[in-house]
Amino acid sequence: MFAIAAETGWPEERILFMPLARLAEYQHCLLRRNGVRTNWISAETEQTTLRDQLEALRERWTAEDQVDL
Repeated sequence: MFAIAAETGWPEERILFMPLARLAEYQHCLLRRNGVRTNWISAETEQTTLRDQLEALRERWTAEDQVDL
């Protein structure tokens, strides 16, 4: 939030009540603007419930973090 506020001058309240998807887009653009390489990842799973989908994504991201170490 600090990075977006510093870059845009928006107050904290505006950022906190913004949709998460839009914040992710702003963060992505902010990183690219400052020379940080980024890429979108696939967030699709074969799970049907939201809880199972989030758990599957968490497991995938945790496994990817372990490979990077």
